[in-house]
Amino acid sequence: MLWPFVSLLLTLPIVAFVYHRNHRLSFTSAFSAYVAVLYALGLVAFTMYPMPDDPTLFCATHNLAPQLDILRFIQDAQTGLYGVLQLVMNVVLFMPLGFMLCRWAGWKFWVTSAFALGCSIFIETSQLTGIWGIYPCAYRQFDVDDMLTNTLGAMLGYACAVLYTKLVPKKAKQLTGTNMRPGFVHRMVSMCIDFLLIALVYMPLSILYIFLFYLVFKSTGDGHYVWLSLTVEPRVLDYMTWITAALSFLLFEVWIPWRHHGQTLGCRYTHMTIETRDRSRGQRIVFYAIRMLFFGVIFGGLATNHPIWGWTLLALLIFWLVKKCMPWDLVPGTDPQMPPTSPQPQTLPATPEISRSPYPQTPAPSASADRRG
Repeated sequence: MLWPFVSLLLTLPIVAFVYHRNHRLSFTSAFSAYVAVLYALGLVAFTMYPMPDDPTLFCATHNLAPQLDILRFIQDAQTGLYGVLQLVMNVVLFMPLGFMLCRWAGWKFWVTSAFALGCSIFIETSQLTGIWGIYPCAYRQFDVDDMLTNTLGAMLGYACAVLYTKLVPKKAKQLTGTNMRPGFVHRMVSMCIDFLLIALVYMPLSILYIFLFYLVFKSTGDGHYVWLSLTVEPRVLDYMTWITAALSFLLFEVWIPWRHHGQTLGCRYTHMTIETRDRSRGQRIVFYAIRMLFFGVIFGGLATNHPIWGWTLLALLIFWLVKKCMPWDLVPGTDPQMPPTSPQPQTLPATPEISRSPYPQTPAPSASADRRG
């Protein structure tokens, strides 16, 4: 049951890269990325699991020798419907891989074929070695025919992608400039990047505090620790961790965007700004105070594993669906002037809006065809 949720989590880095490259994310691109991760995890789960429950009993009663006869599939096809279906399923299993690598990744045919063969070899070898020693013996048979049928499936999937591309050509989706009207998903991806950076700062520092504390302070045997004339309790480490986390949060979510026209590091990577209007100093203070309140609750909930972070995100999503903005965006301000631009050769989406604003613009490469379709 965790399969779809783990896939969603692993899709975030891909989505962040798409925002970094294209400055926007279409529903097709997001869905394609999720399906690709979902398929990859499903492929691993289908070929590696389940394992026999009793390793000792299974290994004592089974000896699965490798099947190295390349033409064995002919005999298997002659055994009846089960043998034919097994061959067909091995082909079908790798067809999505060939399709995705052609349509979405834009790989060449020979690269896709070689990659599919390599994946199949890795899967068969993992089965032969009990997932590289995790299981004490081979619990599934190494079959050279599976590698051939898997590679054939990828080739057929590639051919289907070529035909599909002729019917449904790819569209250019790469834009330039800073996104002044980021959507909800765009904002959340940037937030995830920022929260990851915050964790990479305060967690190592917290570990360092703990190490130095027990290195310098000596236990008195009654739950206290002493160094020279200073006596403290271990809970001081909790306070230090929270202070470090709070300072890291303020650095990444307040000070950096305040100094860089509404761009956190996550915003800079995905080419967006949280300040969608020009505001006076007082208005900016109110703006950041409201945003810090909401994001502080989310960050604190995540850090303490409290469900309030999920409810806060849900509330923000509902607010966005109704108002098409975040609560802090309601702080009064003036919309930045957007001078007219010359028509572009590619088809641009109606949202989000891209402007040539006074905010610093991040150079981007010229528009190119989206590789995920």
